[in-house]
Amino acid sequence: MKQTNAHMERQIMNKRKRVFSVQEKKNPKAVFAKRYVSHLVPALKKINMNKPSSQINSKSFEQTVKHEVDMALALSAQEFAWSRFLQHKLLSSPHEDPSYSSKILETSSCKQDGKEGSEIKKKLKELQKLVPGGEEMNMEEILSEVGSYIVCLELQMIVLKSLVQDNIS
Repeated sequence: MKQTNAHMERQIMNKRKRVFSVQEKKNPKAVFAKRYVSHLVPALKKINMNKPSSQINSKSFEQTVKHEVDMALALSAQEFAWSRFLQHKLLSSPHEDPSYSSKILETSSCKQDGKEGSEIKKKLKELQKLVPGGEEMNMEEILSEVGSYIVCLELQMIVLKSLVQDNIS
């Protein structure tokens, strides 16, 4: 029996409305959030247990917390290149501010001439600096990685807000 166009359209609309999968393992956002919390919470508990009360507002305490927040992000999304770069950076220099050596974009990647082409190159260089390991990626790689990085940052923010709200309540 053939399905009508209206029936098929309703099925497609219903699929688009579905936010979370019934099976957690099939929802990448839920999997990421679960992984992130499983890495972050034990690290924060460990920091809390080992800190002297005088250290709560210190710069080194803030750096330690930031380091653990970033490491949890890296460990929760290991299937992406930016995550592996971030993890390597955190392990090699645990509390430094991330500053990456500049890598020039391949000139063959931007074929446009004039002002528009140079503006695109400039924006891509800025984008390379924002994504961990981006300065070691070519244009195709950076464009491939940036979406997953942004989604993971958004999910990280949601989880962190949730943790803060749970502690306030």
